[in-house]
Amino acid sequence: MGTRVLVVGGGITGLAVAVHGARRGLDVTLVEPGPLGGLSTQKSGALVRTHYVDRSSAKLAVRGLRDFERFEEVYGGPSGFEATGFAYLPEPGEPMHGRIAMLQSVGIETMLVGPDELRALDPSLDVRDVEIAAFEPRSGFADPALTCATLAAAAHEAGADLRTGVGVASLRDHGAVLSDGSVVEADATVLCAGAFSAELAGGVGLDLPIRPTAVKLAFVERRVARHLTVIDAVNGTYLRPDPAGATLVGRRTWTDEPMPSPHADLPEVDDAFVADVHERLIRRIPSAAGGAVVSTRAGMLDMTPDGLPLVGPSDVDGLWLCCGWSGTGFKTGPSVGEALARWIDTGLPDRDLAGLAPDREMVEPVAARSPH
Repeated sequence: MGTRVLVVGGGITGLAVAVHGARRGLDVTLVEPGPLGGLSTQKSGALVRTHYVDRSSAKLAVRGLRDFERFEEVYGGPSGFEATGFAYLPEPGEPMHGRIAMLQSVGIETMLVGPDELRALDPSLDVRDVEIAAFEPRSGFADPALTCATLAAAAHEAGADLRTGVGVASLRDHGAVLSDGSVVEADATVLCAGAFSAELAGGVGLDLPIRPTAVKLAFVERRVARHLTVIDAVNGTYLRPDPAGATLVGRRTWTDEPMPSPHADLPEVDDAFVADVHERLIRRIPSAAGGAVVSTRAGMLDMTPDGLPLVGPSDVDGLWLCCGWSGTGFKTGPSVGEALARWIDTGLPDRDLAGLAPDREMVEPVAARSPH
């Protein structure tokens, strides 16, 4: 019998740990009380981009981009990835040249472009307030439901035991008591439970700085054939085309709607939110003024003070953390899952995870590290 691994949570990071752990011959059990990826991954904006301000996230993101570019080859099924091209539009005065040099140094294909170049790349954008932008030709978005389904099938095929409809009642030394009363023993327990992670960790004496926050999205009828995937710091939004003929738009704020508990009902996407993001979208894509809001959805983020996740071994023997993703876990999920499974199997840390250590000193975020 190989090393026994219990993965708590069936979002993209938990599924990726399960896939890569099982492929390494580890004895993997994954538990998820709801549908796989239900609260976070499948409600994600699912941007796949590599623009970050910190080296650790950037290196993991470029590994993740490569995974999405060859997803079917690696995982045996589709992710819905589309390389639309990506633009980051900074706030006025935001330092960009040093950041772009750092990103290029870790292998990211990115460049600074002026308003005329940006307009040539995407004529649908109003760029009158843009002095400079970062452009990534290979980035875009994926389909979160397809991505989850493919990872789940790959994990099952590799031999992982995926249990949905059952959660963790409490963690314990080297394992957990499940909601059905059964006990799972494990050499390594990987906590990938999103906003529920803090509550579970508290039961074994860990105080995780994670708070649940609601994230809302609107889908606006698209009047242009295609457009870039964009993080728009000027207007405080992120947006991407949706294959169903709409533009997905969300608000990129850190404390958009804090929730009292991860057990609380998700808030409704109200008319005030819809009107606000629609107006912000129109400022960037004027043709959106003629588009109807065709649907909305809400999900839950597991926010940390610095917007970076907690990844690696904890102070509790046998308990590993992979949580606190703050809305940025989708694009890096596959690469982090592979790195963490290798670390658990070999005992050799992955250097790209060093900046995400749970015991790091946390500082307040800057604009480019915001959700999605």
